[in-house]
Amino acid sequence: MSLEVVKCEIFTISPVRVIDQDLQFAPIGLLDMYNSGGAIEALEHTNHPAGCRVNISVWGCGCFGAYSSKQPLSCIVDMEEKEFQYNAEDGLLKLELEGECNLRDIKIV
Repeated sequence: MSLEVVKCEIFTISPVRVIDQDLQFAPIGLLDMYNSGGAIEALEHTNHPAGCRVNISVWGCGCFGAYSSKQPLSCIVDMEEKEFQYNAEDGLLKLELEGECNLRDIKIV
């Protein structure tokens, strides 16, 4: 008996944070990595009357993913607004981190 080559499933578990009554958020990390959550260095959030902001420090490049219970207004990477994809059915937020694979500052509003 032997294992089949390159046959596996990897699950990433990330706690869902309740930011306010309308927003739950869970960072997943870099979706193309085996240890996707290992790319997340820090996570903070703030509540303002104008809306919530989630700040994430991510190490690396590639497709960043997170669960968000509602669609963000904008995603900013290193002070530059970036396009993102959001699937309202499952809450998956995806954002491409291009360029050098260094520490990135992501703000989700």
